[in-house]
Amino acid sequence: GISTLHFSQDSFKDQTYFLCGLTQVQLRRVLFPVGGLSKEEVRQLAVKFDLPTKARPDSQGICFLGKLKFEDFLKGHLGENPGPCIELDTGKVVGRHKGLWFHTIGQRKGIGPILDPKVIHRGPWIVARKVLSTNTLYVTTCYDDVVTERTHFKVDKLHSLSGDLMRLKGKDGQLMVKIRHGPYIQRCRLEIEESKGEGRCVLLEGKDSGLAPGQYAAFYEGDECLGCGTIAYEE
Repeated sequence: GISTLHFSQDSFKDQTYFLCGLTQVQLRRVLFPVGGLSKEEVRQLAVKFDLPTKARPDSQGICFLGKLKFEDFLKGHLGENPGPCIELDTGKVVGRHKGLWFHTIGQRKGIGPILDPKVIHRGPWIVARKVLSTNTLYVTTCYDDVVTERTHFKVDKLHSLSGDLMRLKGKDGQLMVKIRHGPYIQRCRLEIEESKGEGRCVLLEGKDSGLAPGQYAAFYEGDECLGCGTIAYEE
């Protein structure tokens, strides 16, 4: 039979957004022993069994990194790949980045060190776009260039947990989407071009300003995670 992935009991700690890219081979071999418990119930069990983690604060980042900085972790695994940093509005080179993987769309923190000192004062600067083919990082000082409210967005690299791409549309059209980790989820409609493995997601509950190209859009029907797509740039 087909293995399926469902919401955990704790909507704030639910990890389906990060697991939506699993394959059937992987999903069949996965167990989630505390998936049916809330974080508070897990804490109570930790106290009951006197586990060394019983009073440890919740992790706010990538838990397995410990005290290691995320940038150092990426550098250790991926190295550096320098390239131009270009102002989106003017096309002028304003700096040089050390690798596109060090940056995310909408990022503000940590941009200063990669910019020409002569332009830093014009900030705050925001990462607007990453172009892999030319290894180019685009930045802007205009927040609206990055955060634009949209009622729809393109998705590519569609992936279905069941292996059937058309299953992503849902059985009765009652589809939901998450575009970031957390409890927020909204109704949507997904139009699929099966031959291309891409589609168009239409939000049915208004606009969203948090659409970041390169991030996952995870699709759900009821409490079941059907799969995902990658939010794409729209020219």
